[in-house]
Amino acid sequence: TRNKSEELRRCLQAVLAQRFAREFEVLVCDDGSTDGTAGMLQAWSLTEPRLRYLHQPQRGPAAARNLGIRHARAPLVVMTDDDTLPDPDWLARLVAAFHHPGVVAAEGRVTPGRPLRPDETAPVNEHGGVWLTCNLACGRDALIAIGGFDERFPYAAFEDCDLAARLRQGGEIVWVPDAVVVHPPRPLSWRSTLRRLRHWPWIMVTARRYGYLGWPRFPTRHPRLRVLWSALVALPAGRLLSALRQGSLRPALWAALEPFAALLRAVPE
Repeated sequence: TRNKSEELRRCLQAVLAQRFAREFEVLVCDDGSTDGTAGMLQAWSLTEPRLRYLHQPQRGPAAARNLGIRHARAPLVVMTDDDTLPDPDWLARLVAAFHHPGVVAAEGRVTPGRPLRPDETAPVNEHGGVWLTCNLACGRDALIAIGGFDERFPYAAFEDCDLAARLRQGGEIVWVPDAVVVHPPRPLSWRSTLRRLRHWPWIMVTARRYGYLGWPRFPTRHPRLRVLWSALVALPAGRLLSALRQGSLRPALWAALEPFAALLRAVPE
């Protein structure tokens, strides 16, 4: 978490209310919050023994998750984000997937809870194979064996794909569609569009390491050209057409401007 104390409070209420017959601990990994998160968590932990608060100076989500992995005491590590709402049976259903031999990780369904408008965005995983860390369970020994997340990934982008690629070398990541996390929609803005452009150099890293752009269904032998085409043409054009079909002028304008912003921000990197 970082500077989302109100969203974090709602998420933790859902996590602590899980219908789960066994013991579990909740580790909150704070990546340098300055909004009172520390005081809220320290006071809460006095009355909730399952809650543990961990803090580090801001180093990014990969480093924050590694902080939790290092301090976890259970054999399974289940991850979510500070702005999600897990279903009451989420934890039990993810843990049940590890009864099958050869499973090193399990991913659950991520949904915005309702259809997205053109001026909204949210992480979505409706069919598996996306490995979003807002709904992912891993064996702790497997995480330790591969060295956890690569902390050189500075943003919440493709560090999960890189982790999954290394986990899959040692076993299976299974799909658990009834382990559901709701990720409420966020307003789409020009600022969030510019932030998203920072992610392109990091999808290039996955292509150079594994031969595909983020996920195996996007193989490429020419990662630089594929990234340029996607960043400058394919994805902005798709967003533009979608916004125009729905009559949303502001998202259409952002999509039309996105290739020019990508030329200045993402392509040089």
